[in-house]
Amino acid sequence: MRRPLWRLSDYVIGGRLYKGDVSSVYKAVCQRSGYKVVLKVYSLPRVAENAAHTLVREIRIHTELEHDNILALYGVFEEDDRLVLVLERAMRGDLFRLHRSLPYCRMNEDQLRVLVLAPLLDALSYLHSKGVCHRDIKPENLLLTANWQLRMADFGAAINLVHERAVTRTGTSAWRDDDPELAYSTAADVWSVGVLSYEMLVGFPPFINNNYNSGDFSGHGGAAGGSSGGGGGGGGRPSPRELCFPHFVSAGGRDFISCALAERPGDRPTAVQLLRHPWLKHAVRQHQARKNSNNSNNNGGGQ
Repeated sequence: MRRPLWRLSDYVIGGRLYKGDVSSVYKAVCQRSGYKVVLKVYSLPRVAENAAHTLVREIRIHTELEHDNILALYGVFEEDDRLVLVLERAMRGDLFRLHRSLPYCRMNEDQLRVLVLAPLLDALSYLHSKGVCHRDIKPENLLLTANWQLRMADFGAAINLVHERAVTRTGTSAWRDDDPELAYSTAADVWSVGVLSYEMLVGFPPFINNNYNSGDFSGHGGAAGGSSGGGGGGGGRPSPRELCFPHFVSAGGRDFISCALAERPGDRPTAVQLLRHPWLKHAVRQHQARKNSNNSNNNGGGQ
């Protein structure tokens, strides 16, 4: 996809996927390469001055990333007061839509581990090794290709902690750790992985409703992070941060999620450490085998 000159006339533009205040997203096909892509088109006159820095940061961060499970940014160009990002198209759409199509909005543990967690944590480990924190990990920002490979997308909230200090909260509130003492770090992404894992298995995020009267739910021995906060015993309602799991979540799954949702950021494992969790052992092996196979095919001349 590398080329000396980029222009909109090189693309057959199809349906619009999204329209916002300053940008629109379109399906497109490159007439020169035949690639099916997505064009994210910003109207530059509508981009506020205080938002321009965020846009430049998003492009700078994404341009420097190259990983099997991160959506490819093929190119960026400016034309007639428009800034255009040429992105890989993930044909199966986002994880949110897939999850909502499942019975009871629940994945089983094998689906979650193989399809989502092993590739996601591999991508996060790579991201964090470069000092980048995504800060908006959620199902809408995780896409799936035609052959069911996960792609992390949307770096609009991302920050390179090597170059900048994160001083504001960002990301979607249900997926964000709102601890006022949280010093933003890559631990924020680990928290989001815990929220994601819980919702994919149970059907809704943790902590949104502590009125669990159903016999399907049980506490996990206290609040997230190991402190009961006075609400973990006596058969009463759980404390605000107590994790409750339905009976069908395995002990390994409960432990994995509880580790990721540790109350104190410093107590959470890193993405690399989560990849080594026993609950993910077989999924990580499958993921690595698939990566090796894909790399072998690419080196042999495959797309």
